Amino acid sequence: MRGISSIIIGGIFIFGGLTGKLALVGTHSGRALAIAGGVMILIGIVRLARG
Repeated sequence: MRGISSIIIGGIFIFGGLTGKLALVGTHSGRALAIAGGVMILIGIVRLARG
């Protein structure tokens, strides 16, 4: 279940970062938040594959 939650949160980060509604704390960059969301999605996929 942890992999699915990482994928969902990563998707929210990507959507929010690319639309400009959210930004990464400390950088005020939406693009950086979208990149962090992509990394979270990859981690979620790895967790699902291992489980």
